[in-house]
Amino acid sequence: MYRLPWEKRPGFWTGCFVGLGLVLRAFHYGRNPSMWHDEAALVLNAIGKNFTDLLGPLFFAEGAPPLFLWIERAVFLTMGDGTYALRLVSFLASCLALVLMAFVARRLLTPEAVPWAVLPFACADTILWHACEAKPYSVDLLSATVLLAFYCSTSSWRLGWQLALYTLIAPVIIFLTYPGCFLLGGLLVALLPAVWQQRRSLGIWLGYGLLSAVIFGTFALLLLGPIHAQRCGPMTQCWLDLFAPWDRPWKVPLWAVASTCEVFRYACPPAGQPLVLLGIIGAIYFARRRQWSLLSLLLVPILLAFLAACGRAYPYGGARIMVYAVPALLLLVASGVPISLTWLRARSRLGTLLVLLLLLIPAASAVQHVIVPWGRADCASASAYVLAHRQPGDLMVGNSWEYLYYFRHCRDDYVPLEDASFPTQARVWLILTGSTAQERLQMGHRYAATQGRLAELHLYERTDVFLIEPFDSSDAMEQHSFPR
Repeated sequence: MYRLPWEKRPGFWTGCFVGLGLVLRAFHYGRNPSMWHDEAALVLNAIGKNFTDLLGPLFFAEGAPPLFLWIERAVFLTMGDGTYALRLVSFLASCLALVLMAFVARRLLTPEAVPWAVLPFACADTILWHACEAKPYSVDLLSATVLLAFYCSTSSWRLGWQLALYTLIAPVIIFLTYPGCFLLGGLLVALLPAVWQQRRSLGIWLGYGLLSAVIFGTFALLLLGPIHAQRCGPMTQCWLDLFAPWDRPWKVPLWAVASTCEVFRYACPPAGQPLVLLGIIGAIYFARRRQWSLLSLLLVPILLAFLAACGRAYPYGGARIMVYAVPALLLLVASGVPISLTWLRARSRLGTLLVLLLLLIPAASAVQHVIVPWGRADCASASAYVLAHRQPGDLMVGNSWEYLYYFRHCRDDYVPLEDASFPTQARVWLILTGSTAQERLQMGHRYAATQGRLAELHLYERTDVFLIEPFDSSDAMEQHSFPR
């Protein structure tokens, strides 16, 4: 029976996939994509608030774990406010998570299954995107992988030492990543069978009780402090589609299935929904081997997010807030791949090919986005042009949070569009991002007619720059064309 190259030498190919993932992360980090909307908002909080203020409400209805914000603040104070510095934590976290994923897969899976866990982790567009943005999602991913790595590497330790280790790291995980409470909830369930086997040991029960108290106590501090301060109406509105639709209860079962499929898609984009079947096969594989603790560690954190979404407390679905589930889902999928391929090869070449294509799509998508990078508003180039060509006294006006970051050193020379007043006697650089190209042009022409005449127009990816000069007395009544 024909075997794929990475089934013949799984260790070699696993190393190649890790190397590929590191190169892809370095490439996207190095090309320095433009800041995007929410990323800029979080960065402005890390730059503009002190450590104490970061525990309270944030600018722009943002939300982020306090320890991550403190790390970003420390990076800003020591390395500056450039994009490379502010994104360094996410980049390093994603690289370390990939290396740890290979370690975890080798400890938990059969050799021929390991490459199937590492390849999508190395190439998934969602993970690569998070590796080059100043947001906490790569840290979420790292936290989940670190917990799995501790579980693998300490399985031979005495249970008391395991409990002591987890008690020490639990507060760090909870304050570092919001889904840390789900990850540690899965850990408590995973440890319970071993604790129950030593139910006559008072020390073990005390250790387990202390671990539980630390987890719940730390989470209570987080919930009553930063989470309570950051949660607001605009934030909740962003995630309404990822909560259970209790206003239409007959749709809840369909929502549950569709949302779970979307979580798989996020783990293995852009077509990961069918991999749910492989994940189920993998779960059955671990269950038949009676690895109930491992299954608990993998599945309970996802189940807790689902229950939280049913209570409108945490979103559930194919979105970045579920990235912490990626290591668990890929381990389940990878464990089901050899079983499925072995069964299909004897029955259906087409079925075998279809499964392989689904598994290789993330790698193909990653190659595509090396050639043609992800579509993103090019606020960086637009801002750089304005900064290079503006004159003393020029006013800069933008319609997106990104420009508060890119013009952060210009003080009073930059005004958000909603605060701008027209007409003015100054030349105005109007930078518009979002909507359609036609809508941006219409808006720019409308402001030009109000302010004066359009002197320059520069087009960038999803962004337009207009230089508007005020009318002077000699041409106030003239008709002006709009240069391109």
